[in-house]
Amino acid sequence: MGKIVILLCMLAIPSLSFAENLVLLRKDKDQSSYYESDTIRRTRQLVMVWAVTKKDGKKHSEYLTEFNCKSGVYRQLSLRVFDSESKVMSSDVVYREWLNVPPTTQVLGILFSKICTGN
Repeated sequence: MGKIVILLCMLAIPSLSFAENLVLLRKDKDQSSYYESDTIRRTRQLVMVWAVTKKDGKKHSEYLTEFNCKSGVYRQLSLRVFDSESKVMSSDVVYREWLNVPPTTQVLGILFSKICTGN
């Protein structure tokens, strides 16, 4: 019986630790940006993925971005901003129009590079 309990505990720990499957994009002085690898959805040249920003270790915002990997453009489909208690403060569709992907010095440029070109 004791071996079963230990096994169940060992199996539960990774699922709790990596529930969001966050992959680091960039870490700045007061903020870190990630994407959720398990949310990537591909339809031909279009790719959607959720990205997350954290401040002081807490989720600050998350946004759903759609990239056209062939054309090098993107649009933001959803944005949620959280307060210090992780409650949603606002939620909105951000950009309906396609915009050029920024350079890789910006988080969206890094995300495009990782998601569309594998760099």
